[in-house]
Amino acid sequence: MQIDRSGGGRWPFGDPPAVATNRGSGTSFPEVIDPAVTSLSRGVAALEPTVGVAGDLGTGVGLALVVGGVLVLGGGLAAAVRARSGSTATAANEGRSEREASTDSRVDGGSGTDDRPSSTLGGDEDPRVAFEERIGDGTLERLEPIAPAAVDRARAFDPDSATDPKREIDRLERELRTALEEAIADGRLDPGVSSAFGEPYEIVNLPSQYREVTLPPSDGTIHVADVESVAADVLEEERHVRDAARTIGALYDHCREIETYVRRQEEAFTDRREAVEETLADVRELADRLEDDLGDRIGEFVVEGRHESIDGVVEIERLLSDATRALHRCTFDEAMRTLDQARASSDELLVTVDFLGGVVGTVDHGRGRIDVPEEVPLALVADVVPLVTRRHDVAVDLDREAREIVLEKVQKESRGDRDRQGETGRKGIDPGSGPGSDPGSDPPPASSSDPKPGDSRGTDRERAREAVTPESIADEILYVLRELDGVGDAASVECQTERLPDPVAEPAVLEELARFCRRQTDVVVDVELQEGAPPGFLEIRFDEHTGVDAGLETLRERFADRYGG
Repeated sequence: MQIDRSGGGRWPFGDPPAVATNRGSGTSFPEVIDPAVTSLSRGVAALEPTVGVAGDLGTGVGLALVVGGVLVLGGGLAAAVRARSGSTATAANEGRSEREASTDSRVDGGSGTDDRPSSTLGGDEDPRVAFEERIGDGTLERLEPIAPAAVDRARAFDPDSATDPKREIDRLERELRTALEEAIADGRLDPGVSSAFGEPYEIVNLPSQYREVTLPPSDGTIHVADVESVAADVLEEERHVRDAARTIGALYDHCREIETYVRRQEEAFTDRREAVEETLADVRELADRLEDDLGDRIGEFVVEGRHESIDGVVEIERLLSDATRALHRCTFDEAMRTLDQARASSDELLVTVDFLGGVVGTVDHGRGRIDVPEEVPLALVADVVPLVTRRHDVAVDLDREAREIVLEKVQKESRGDRDRQGETGRKGIDPGSGPGSDPGSDPPPASSSDPKPGDSRGTDRERAREAVTPESIADEILYVLRELDGVGDAASVECQTERLPDPVAEPAVLEELARFCRRQTDVVVDVELQEGAPPGFLEIRFDEHTGVDAGLETLRERFADRYGG
């Protein structure tokens, strides 16, 4: 090492290094060693005379004295460095303590606490601040739909009137936690939904935005099937109910979103399904109005679906069941498609059965042509035409190209024949008053098959029925239809048959009238003739869209057009 004679030390290997401190700051090496070097240079200067003496004593002795002096000076230098380093570290530590103390004073400033919830309430801490930190209005808003009673009690908390605010806040927090536990146990966080038909929805098939839930504040994702278990875990793990409320509130809101979405789909489905069910009820009612073997056969076609060209009521009801199952699987598009198919089929079926009922009524009053609606399959009409022909004894044909049913005119009897038959019908009670019989002759001898005298009333009625035709009693039937004007209400008419004139109050007349009215299914809903009338009542109920006045007028016109009078 070279010694600067001016009193400073020079580092022989370039720039002097820095001495490290505990906080990472540095002190230049010359600042540490300058006093030591000054002392060392002074020692070396003091050794110069000694070196000169050593030169006189000899090389070995001189060298020993120099080395010894250097070692003594080196030890002093080391002690000086350690002392300076210690003082520097002490100063650094003191600076750090001052900074930490300053930071603590900033944290404790303002309200006197940090923003983390505390389970303790200091003597000088504001209870309102403590309530907000541990519970808070935001927590109460999240929990209100889940635990409304506990939230109401928490909102009623008044720190000014509380004897022990800390104890009161502890109690409110415990009540909120207990209420959440009860809500989870009661299923208020169950994402499942049941339909108006009493079946649960398979919510695992919902779209992804409803099938998965994002949890705050971590933004983690869970499956909707785990909502209840995750809510229970969060409530158990979180120390403060405020922290648990963020997650549980999000889970509850997601459950309500699922229910809202499912109910919206269900409402649209239910409206369409009810429309289809009402249409099918109308089809059954119209089919029930058709009588005899013709009505039975048409019922097999439109109700039981025993015709390949049309879906019957039974098949459409099966489609409704399929659509409802798809609804509960949460495959809403498939449910709506199936339901639309059922609705289209039911509308076509209603048009078909209404048309067939109208054909029967039209045949009775003898119109020439009947247009077949586009919704009615021609194959079905072709199978019904022979039934109409046999039932009404008229010629009925189907023009496929024109989509028309053609009715051939029926040759009517002459007025004279009808008059003679009318006399027979009015006097048909007398077994011997038939056409060609001699009024003065004796009745034919009784046979074993003839009824006994006690059975005369039943025999008279049976023979009267056999002797009359609609044409022969046309005047009597039209008379009854005219007498029914003004004797009923808005939907039906009724009369006591024993009050009718004697030529009209005959069983044959009344039964033929009832039979004719029952065939007019497009205007008449029901006909009831009391057994054994007269005496007894006759009631005719009309369709709600027709009314009594229009219905009676239609019956008179059709009967007169078909049978005269």
